[in-house]
Amino acid sequence: MNRRTKLLAVCLAISLVFAGWTWLRPYEWGRDAGARYRVAHAWVERDHSFCWLGVYLKQAGSQSHDLMKPVALILADGREVEPAETDLEGDQDHPNAGIGLKFWLEEKDLAGPLRLKLNDGTLTIRKESGPPPVTDSIRYFNTANW
Repeated sequence: MNRRTKLLAVCLAISLVFAGWTWLRPYEWGRDAGARYRVAHAWVERDHSFCWLGVYLKQAGSQSHDLMKPVALILADGREVEPAETDLEGDQDHPNAGIGLKFWLEEKDLAGPLRLKLNDGTLTIRKESGPPPVTDSIRYFNTANW
């Protein structure tokens, strides 16, 4: 092996480690177990002067979602917004293994931290403050740091 090949091998190894870390890291560290679910990803899409915020959740334990308990997105100013659309997915063994939630928000509502109240806990959707990362296309987020 010459020097150039070794350098390329080291760069490839570093790239693979970084890609693996990005792919395998959780959406949020220290998830609230009372929520019974974990955030798989979130997405934002502009719709005229408003935005759709979508959140996809996966079951994190043996207990599924309690359909009798309300679900709400808690905005930075403390207001609670109910989902405009809820999609449940699963099979007979795991009837609610995945949950998709969509919220209809104004752009200013996305400017601060966002939390999701679910079952007996809360999940962090967005940790950061500042202008919302809204573009003309759909933006997907695999971590709460957006």
